[in-house]
Amino acid sequence: MKYLFLFFFFSQSLFAQDFEVSPVLIEANASQGRFVRDVMIFNHTDSPKIFNVKEYDFIIEEGGKKMPAEFGSTSHTLKGEMNISPSTILLQPNEKGYFTLSIEPVIASKMKWAKLSVIAENEVSVLEEVTSLGAGVKIKPAISIMVYMHSDEAQPDAEIFTPEKTDLGYDVRIANTGDARVKAKVTFLLTNILTGEEMEFDEEVVNLLPGVEKTLSIVIPEHDYAKAMLSVLMDYSPNADLKGVQTILN
Repeated sequence: MKYLFLFFFFSQSLFAQDFEVSPVLIEANASQGRFVRDVMIFNHTDSPKIFNVKEYDFIIEEGGKKMPAEFGSTSHTLKGEMNISPSTILLQPNEKGYFTLSIEPVIASKMKWAKLSVIAENEVSVLEEVTSLGAGVKIKPAISIMVYMHSDEAQPDAEIFTPEKTDLGYDVRIANTGDARVKAKVTFLLTNILTGEEMEFDEEVVNLLPGVEKTLSIVIPEHDYAKAMLSVLMDYSPNADLKGVQTILN
């Protein structure tokens, strides 16, 4: 089985807590063999800094929040395929340095990902470090880098669930049930059951990683239909049929 992995390094950098990291988003898709890229760290302070790079998995909680998890602990981990070197860098004031991210592709049929955290430390002695802690908690500045590895073999799939009535309208749940990222266009139609007249409204686009779901909240527009039906249509792949659900409005 042949796999391709292409790396697209976006030009964005992230500046926080007096240091800069670029890029902060790495997309990998469609290439073959070993690939290597450099990530820049810039110390904008007037003192030496030590930067540590830590590898994590992440779990996506309800609402889309990405929570770090132990590297290698999830089914989408890049552990065993991704490597960073060096993991510790000392930079002088206004000095720029690099670490190398490399991936040795392993055959797989689903999307994988990782989170790197670049953590800034002061170049201080152990005694100074302990003294500075005192009785409180010392917050260490950090910048995250998201790494996504796609595969042409990963199959997109998504499900749309029957709308549920709320005080303001309806909630519609969309779930990515496949192995690839899903970008779905969701269209809402209000139909007059007696005449067939249709009103289209509230088109939305959802972007979901595998295993992630999102709930869309819909407010029904004003209408004079004696009997109405809400239809929700989802288009998530040029190679897949439209999916849809319907419900009669109370």
